[in-house]
Amino acid sequence: MKGIIIAYPNKNVAMQIRSMLECEGFYVSHICATGASVLSIAQNLCDGVVVCPSILSDMSAGSLAENLPVGFDVIALSKNGREEFMGNLISVPLPMQRDEFLQTVSVLVSTRSSFTKRNNNESEIISKAKLILVNNMQISELQAHKHLQRESMNKGKKIVDVAKEIVNDFTE
Repeated sequence: MKGIIIAYPNKNVAMQIRSMLECEGFYVSHICATGASVLSIAQNLCDGVVVCPSILSDMSAGSLAENLPVGFDVIALSKNGREEFMGNLISVPLPMQRDEFLQTVSVLVSTRSSFTKRNNNESEIISKAKLILVNNMQISELQAHKHLQRESMNKGKKIVDVAKEIVNDFTE
C-alpha cells in the first residue's frame, strides 16, 4: 500500500485531512506546505499519493503531477467545483463527498502503478469503453471517465478491468 503525502498550506486543514485518513486506516507518511517539498520527499520514495489543493503557493497541482516521479498520483482538492481526470491527477471538487474522496484514496493507494504507467493496449480499451458510454448514455467523455472510475471503486477492480467488461458486453 502506498503512503500518502499531504501538501496543504493551512496546517489545520492538513491535520484534519490526516486525521480523517488515518481513522480510515491509511498511512500518511508526510505533511508539508509546498509543491517543492513534495517533489523533494518524492525523490526518496518509490511511489505514493499526494493530497493537495489545486493550487499551492509555489505551483499548481497539475505542475506538481507532471514533475513527480513515476508511481505517484495526485488528488487535487478543487474550489472551482469541477471534477477532472488527467494522467496521474484527479481533481475532486470542494465541498467534497467524504465517501467518494475516501474511495478515490483507497483505489490509488492500493494500486501498484500510477495512472501514468498504463500501456497503450490498456489506454485503448479505456478509450473504447468511454466511447461506448458516450454514445449509449449521451454523456461527455469526462462523465464517461467518471463513470468508469466510480464503477472501478464500487467493484474494487482496476479501471481497465471495468472498461474491458463494458467493451465485452457491448460487442457480444
